[in-house]
Amino acid sequence: MSTYDRKARMEEMEREHDEWAERMRLKDKGDMFTIWATLAFGIFCWSLGFLLGRTI
Repeated sequence: MSTYDRKARMEEMEREHDEWAERMRLKDKGDMFTIWATLAFGIFCWSLGFLLGRTI
């Protein structure tokens, strides 16, 4: 395998990896909503518990 072929194959593999990473990023974008919603709900419950604890 010559140096040119090796470089061409590496460039092709990098391009395929970049395309795959972009597809995964777009696919996983919808999953982030549930993570953010759970985090927001957790912070809400924590603050509610803190306020309740302060009043008692």
